[in-house]
Amino acid sequence: MINRYTVADIENIWNDENKYNIWLKVEQLVCEAWAKIGVIPNKDIELINQKTHVDLKRMAIIEEVTKHDVVAFTRMLSEQLGLESKWIHLGITSTDIVDTAQNYMIKESNQILFKELYQITEVLKKMAIANEEVLIMGRTHGMYGEPTSLGLKFALWYEEFMRQIERFELAASHIEVAKISGSMGNYANLELEIEDYVADKLELGIDSLSTQVTQRDRHAFLIEVFANIASTLEKVATEIRLFQRSDVNEMAEGFAKNQKGSSSMPHKKNPISSENISGLARYIRAQVIVGLENNNLWHERDISHSSNERIIFPDIYNVLVYAVRRMKDTLENLVINYDVINQHIADAKNIYFSQRVLTYVLMFNKEVTRETVYDIIQEATLECLRDHADFKTTILKSKIVDYISESELALLFDNEFFMRQTKKIFKKIF
Repeated sequence: MINRYTVADIENIWNDENKYNIWLKVEQLVCEAWAKIGVIPNKDIELINQKTHVDLKRMAIIEEVTKHDVVAFTRMLSEQLGLESKWIHLGITSTDIVDTAQNYMIKESNQILFKELYQITEVLKKMAIANEEVLIMGRTHGMYGEPTSLGLKFALWYEEFMRQIERFELAASHIEVAKISGSMGNYANLELEIEDYVADKLELGIDSLSTQVTQRDRHAFLIEVFANIASTLEKVATEIRLFQRSDVNEMAEGFAKNQKGSSSMPHKKNPISSENISGLARYIRAQVIVGLENNNLWHERDISHSSNERIIFPDIYNVLVYAVRRMKDTLENLVINYDVINQHIADAKNIYFSQRVLTYVLMFNKEVTRETVYDIIQEATLECLRDHADFKTTILKSKIVDYISESELALLFDNEFFMRQTKKIFKKIF
């Protein structure tokens, strides 16, 4: 991952030194498990745990000859021991170490991401509650619809992130497993107790049935969930970008004192964080295809997945955690232009009451068809749009008064109508 999007917490998990130290831990735990069932003498376990350490330089030299990183790793360890070196890698295969260690690193990364996602939900919850009674113009197809609660927008994002967390929890439970089942996944050269011991010590679940590898549907599911989370990030980012447009200006990203928006136009304040998040979300979603294709391995295994996974997992965690953190910062510093929001509602000149009038007439006048009322109201709205006229004034002069009294009609124009169910909705969510 390039430095621009590297997250130190994630990098510390996926760097070579940490990865190989986890490999070492798995090797040591396998040996301990063999000792528990009486195969390896306890004195040899003490030597293995005391003497073995990761020597990256020596391992690289050996790998130049063996062309196999796990063989280079085990031989590097064996050089640090005497005859007790024969217990290293006893009964297991490369992916018992690699997959278990990778799943453990995924677990560690998941813990960081869970924390970040919960923090962003807390921000959205506060924003929702603070803006529950703020009326903002709702839009469909980019066009004015009816006013709605600004708080409902933030509540909607909050609830969606909570659903993403639920999906993430399920995917995490599928992938955070130990796999110590041997070359074909049938434990022929092992005992099942070995896997149980390693899983318990690493606080992982157990891969109930594998081949030589943990099955990649688990990984694919996780990446799909990450892509879904990324889609929510981009949804929020897109909304902010739309609101920050010069002709809308209802919300905007915070702009620091010495921040610059353009190299050539000093007046610019661009939604750079939201655009950055949108771009990174697309990158994350692009990994779904690779994750799905990795599930299609030959027979009990091949290594066509191995090369890309070395890139995908550190990258996707770096990018996703970075994007979530940046979105949290963007939301915390979001500027809401309440005066502009109110002005846009006023500028709409009551045209958004068209459905309110339509519904009321249909409910309380049994002698008229929907089509008749709809057409009368639509004609009035088209006149308003053409002449920039007020809808309330215009509709009172229309044929609609044949079906509803002017006094009743006038009472329909109350903006609080659009907020009448908001508190009930909030009670369902918070």
